[in-house]
Amino acid sequence: MRKVVQNVADDFFELLRYDKNRWFEYWKIYRAKHEPLIDEYEKTLNLSEEWIVTLLKNMERRNLDRLMQRWYSISHEQKYHCSRLITAKHELFELKQEEFVIVLTGLLGVKDWVAVKGKREWVIMIDLLSLWNKQQLDELPHVAYQAVLNFKRGERYGDYVPKKELFAKLWNKIEEAFAQKELGKTMEQICKVLYENVPHYNWVGFYLTDPSKRDELVLGPFVGEPTEHVRIPFGRGICGQAAERRATFVVQDVSKETNYLSCSPKVESEIVVPIVVNEEVFGELDIDSHVLNSFDENDKSFLERICEKISQEVRVKG
Repeated sequence: MRKVVQNVADDFFELLRYDKNRWFEYWKIYRAKHEPLIDEYEKTLNLSEEWIVTLLKNMERRNLDRLMQRWYSISHEQKYHCSRLITAKHELFELKQEEFVIVLTGLLGVKDWVAVKGKREWVIMIDLLSLWNKQQLDELPHVAYQAVLNFKRGERYGDYVPKKELFAKLWNKIEEAFAQKELGKTMEQICKVLYENVPHYNWVGFYLTDPSKRDELVLGPFVGEPTEHVRIPFGRGICGQAAERRATFVVQDVSKETNYLSCSPKVESEIVVPIVVNEEVFGELDIDSHVLNSFDENDKSFLERICEKISQEVRVKG
């Protein structure tokens, strides 16, 4: 597969080789070197020459130098994780069409990302300076994911939405899913919403308790790669343990879990949230991630809220 992510930040950091009163002069050199990208960036954000000069004057050399040093120490890893998050959902982003490429570089700190038309394809430019100023540089892979997702939805620029805020926004979509008359359809829609909008959710699915056995889970609606684990006895694996104990299980590194059922060698962490109705396990929500240490209290609270809502619906509908 082609390289989806490119790092050209070195060209931006050449700015530091110039006296500050010549930064705009270098900006014009930078613009010419990456023609038509920087010019399109300025047009997309409606940046006048006067405003660009002001933005450059307001930059601090010491701040840019710290950014450069930090970026050099993490750039290889961050670029790798950006590419990994995007390519893991290649079908969602239609990567075979080669419609876009992600470019990591420094810009003017106005927006976290801007999509511009390049010579052959769209270029989604991620502004390292903007992220650095907001202390979000380490979130770069998630920033890139959100940028691509919003670009595919027709947006041309934006800012990163942290996980807690993202979940708050997604709750409206979750509630829309409950407008479905059939619970199965509701679960299908929930899987789709979570899979598409949360970068580190690489497999999202529901297991439901077999009504004829009561101690075995049966695979329900899911989004992601097919799994051979279509039936799981209570107590077996992470899903079985969560059902047996009626408690949320968070595993940040599945390789360290002795009672783990491997669905894919790509999976590195997992969270399972039981759905309890009248003190009995009705089912559970299972999410796999290809990233270590993916799940925090924000994930746990959000997913437990979804499962509690499902529990309420089941009780109401009998």
